[in-house]
Amino acid sequence: MSQQSRQDYEQRMKWEREERRERLSLFYKMMDFFGVVLGVICIFVLLALLFSLISWLTDDISSTFSIIRTRLR
Repeated sequence: MSQQSRQDYEQRMKWEREERRERLSLFYKMMDFFGVVLGVICIFVLLALLFSLISWLTDDISSTFSIIRTRLR
């Protein structure tokens, strides 16, 4: 192998490695973005469940105290 062909081969391999690294970098950035979006959606769903639980709990407590009040009369 001549010196020039070896340098060409090494340059080509270097470019291929850089292209592969750029593609993987883009892939990882997209995965991070989708992970953040999915995390935000999960947070909103969990907040909705929490507010639903709090609403149910306040209704249940008020109905429990109204039952206790009527039985004590």
